[in-house]
Amino acid sequence: MAYGSATTVQELVWGTAKANTPAGVTSALSSATDYINAKLNIRTELTGDDKPTIFDNIANQLAAGMLQEQRDPRQESQRTVMGKAMLKDYMDDTTHKTRGESYHMGYVDPN
Repeated sequence: MAYGSATTVQELVWGTAKANTPAGVTSALSSATDYINAKLNIRTELTGDDKPTIFDNIANQLAAGMLQEQRDPRQESQRTVMGKAMLKDYMDDTTHKTRGESYHMGYVDPN
């Protein structure tokens, strides 16, 4: 199960959801999920209450960007730029309420 929503990604890319979800949408969401987990060093996909809501929003933006870039690969999609910025903000937000999960722990050198 990937982060994000196939319906939302289709609406971002095409303005409406199709009757049958294209395989590319599912693949893009899976890639976006892998990207988020890799950037945050998460080894298993988070689900339910363990998953911050922002992960779905970031995955939707990244997946939509991937699909848009397939049509016009000359430049990075604004959706991709936005998704990466949202992920960076999440990573940099040290006062965020969700801090304290194991994947947010940092090492402080006592010396």
